[in-house]
Amino acid sequence: MKNTIFRIEGLRCDGCASTVKTLVEKEPGVKAVSVSFASGEARVLYDPGIVTEDRLATTIERPGYRVTARQ
Repeated sequence: MKNTIFRIEGLRCDGCASTVKTLVEKEPGVKAVSVSFASGEARVLYDPGIVTEDRLATTIERPGYRVTARQ
């Protein structure tokens, strides 16, 4: 299991954070997701043997947000 924090630009409200959370949760291999509008971050626990960090970033960016950093 791997834990990655994605910095996200464009989150404007808790509804935006909820949208990102719902999309990322649907990805295979994702075990836990928390998204904070206040901090502009998504914390994702996932199995890197099933889903890649790049795939998760693409999923976050699909509705128009931008991943600016990963930790």
